[in-house]
Amino acid sequence: MSLRPLIALLLVIMSLPLWAAQTLELYDESAILAQNARPSDQNDAVAEALGRVLVRVTGDADIVDTEVGQAMVEDANDYLSTFRFERSDVTLTNLLGEPVATKRMIMRFDRGAVEQSLSRNRLPIWGPKRPETLIWMADRLDGSNRILADSDNSDLAQALKSSARERGVPLTLPLMDLDDSFQVNFTDIYGLFTADITEASERYRPDAVVLARLARENQGYQADFVFMMSDDRQRFRVQAESEEALMQAMVDRIAGRLADQYAVVMDPSMAGQISLRINAVNNLATLAAVERYLDSLNLVTSVTLRQVQPESVQFDLDISGDRNQLRDALALDERLQSVEEDDLQSQLDTELVYEWTER
Repeated sequence: MSLRPLIALLLVIMSLPLWAAQTLELYDESAILAQNARPSDQNDAVAEALGRVLVRVTGDADIVDTEVGQAMVEDANDYLSTFRFERSDVTLTNLLGEPVATKRMIMRFDRGAVEQSLSRNRLPIWGPKRPETLIWMADRLDGSNRILADSDNSDLAQALKSSARERGVPLTLPLMDLDDSFQVNFTDIYGLFTADITEASERYRPDAVVLARLARENQGYQADFVFMMSDDRQRFRVQAESEEALMQAMVDRIAGRLADQYAVVMDPSMAGQISLRINAVNNLATLAAVERYLDSLNLVTSVTLRQVQPESVQFDLDISGDRNQLRDALALDERLQSVEEDDLQSQLDTELVYEWTER
């Protein structure tokens, strides 16, 4: 048998985008300090860093302005798990205009302590497994038609990516290669026509898609965009005085929409129990992987293995949230595929059924 067809198939598979939901490090932060920074400067850096962590973890851009957020930031060192200093090439300038050598402070905050405080105050917690958002963006800001692509290193693209990292939103720009260019043109994106965009997005397998148009508005900038996720379609408009601020405002809206769906208030009074059956679990290694995954879910407070069968396992899950939120969380992992039951009894049963697929 010739190897050529197999090699060709492998090359095609390797060329396909494999982006999907990502697991983020939400509790890591850094700050640039002068080499001779005072303890008060370091404390301020820790407080600002915790503020950024709280925004990512809750999905609320205004969390630091709340009473709970302010209290946590004031006691920021209580939530700091580890820190260290590294060499920095950044140069600051003092009041006399003289260059000042710097160091980078690398921080990691205590996830358990942060989430305990948020839970105690009944504030939402958005876990580290986050949906991937594909964004198609077009503009004429410099007088010519432009579609932002994955390889774009413009100030606009950098501002978009920086804002997405800051908010903990995994974001992808299209490759705009021959495949994309064949299916999508500038008018499709700038006109916010969703039909062709939906089809062109399938190769990226995103969890959400954003279609955006940027334009100048009076002395500033404006973004009109459509957020698409499953069957949901929402249209937004944001304005700002600079391109950087516009990207931040746009990402804030996207992050807020995603947090509305995935952030969970860990409230014991909302606790419920759901039965979950997972097929294709036929060895101890797979069972252990499934249990680790379920334990990692933010809204799952306990996992009890109820039954083991030759090709499936059944769990009782205690969750702080509802059935739909659990479905949303499970949908973010490509190893789990929902199984539709055909018989009436299965449809009437409250059990959720999935199949585990190793990837």
